[in-house]
Amino acid sequence: FFSLSLSLFPSPSSMTTTAVASSKVSFPWIAHSRAAQKAQKRFVGSATTTTSLRHKILVGPKKSRYGHQNAHQNRGRQKRITIRMENFESTPKPDGAPKCTNYYTPELVSKAIAELTAESARTAIKKRGHFAMGLAGGSLIKMLSGLKDEKNNTEWDKWHVFWVDERCVPLDDPESNFGGAYEALFKDVPIPRENLHAIDDSLYTTNTGASEKSAEAYDKELKSLSEAILPRGDGGLPIFDLLLLGFGPDGHICSLFPNHSLVKVNDERWILPITDSPKPPPERITFSMPVVNMAKRKVFAAVGEGKAEMAKHILEDANKTDGSIPAAMVEDAEWLFDQAGSSKLTTTHVNFEFPGTPTLLGLDKKEE
Repeated sequence: FFSLSLSLFPSPSSMTTTAVASSKVSFPWIAHSRAAQKAQKRFVGSATTTTSLRHKILVGPKKSRYGHQNAHQNRGRQKRITIRMENFESTPKPDGAPKCTNYYTPELVSKAIAELTAESARTAIKKRGHFAMGLAGGSLIKMLSGLKDEKNNTEWDKWHVFWVDERCVPLDDPESNFGGAYEALFKDVPIPRENLHAIDDSLYTTNTGASEKSAEAYDKELKSLSEAILPRGDGGLPIFDLLLLGFGPDGHICSLFPNHSLVKVNDERWILPITDSPKPPPERITFSMPVVNMAKRKVFAAVGEGKAEMAKHILEDANKTDGSIPAAMVEDAEWLFDQAGSSKLTTTHVNFEFPGTPTLLGLDKKEE
C-alpha cells in the first residue's frame, strides 16, 4: 500500500505544493488553514497512474450568509493552488489479478457504473443490434440512477434487461428486485416494457410453491430469445454482455448461498429454483453459476464499510471452488470500490481514479 498526505505551504508569490507518494510512506502534515486541516486522506492499494499528476484548483472566498458573494470586495482574493504529485509509485497489475478500481465517493462509483454500462451497450449494439444486461438487487439498485444521465444518448429500444435473481413476490412488492430497479431507473427512461424481462408473477399467489414454476417459465423465456438478443456460448449457455452483481455479507451472489447445493449445479438449466433461502422470502429463482461465468463482463460494486470485510475475503483469501463463498467463484470479475469499501484490502492491486481532487482537499469553493 501507500498512504498519501498533501501538505499546503503558503508562499508570498503563489501557493504551490508538491506531494511525493511512494510505498509505505506518509508525508509531513503542515496546516495553515482550515482547508489544509481537512486535506489529509488515506489511500490504500497500488497506483497505476502515470508518474506525474497535476491538479489546479481555484480557491475563493466563501459565500456570505445571504447566499452570494460580494464580487467587488472579493476581487483579486482568489488564489490558484497547483497540487503536483511526482514520482507516484506505479505498479503493473499482476497477471490474472482482477481489475479493481477505487473511487473517492459512492457517487463516483455510481457514475462509473453508468459509464461502463453505456459503453458495454454501445459496443454490443454496434456489433449485433442489441444489448443484454443482467441485474442484481440489494444495494446495487440504488446506484442505477446514474444511468438517467445517459437517457438522451442511449438507444433504449435495443436494451434487454434481465434479473440474475428474483424473489417470488408480486412485481410491485417492495421486496421485488424488478420493482426496485424500475423505481430507481426504468420508469424514467424510454425502454420498452417488453424489453424488461421480469419473472411472470401471475404464476403464483403466494411465495410457497412459486419457485419451481417461475424458474421453469423464466428459463423457457430466455431460451426462446434469438441469438441476436441473447447469444449462446459453450454448451449453449447464454452470453450476457454485462452482469451488474452485488454480494451479501455472507458472500452470496444472485440467490446462490454459501454451501448450498445449487452453487455447483451444472446442467441444462439456466435458471434454478431455490425453496429454502436463508433470507426471506424462502422461494426465489436465480441464474446458475455457469450462466454467471459465461457473461462477457461481470462487475461487482463494493461501497461502504459494510462491504469492506467480505470484499477483502472474496479477493484475498476465500476458496474459489468449494462453494463456501459463491462470489469468489465468479471468474474474471471487475470491482468498483469507494474509499470505505476498499478500506480492508491488504494485497489486492487497485487502480486509483482521482476525479474530485478539490473535494479531497476539503475546499468549500473550488473549480478544477
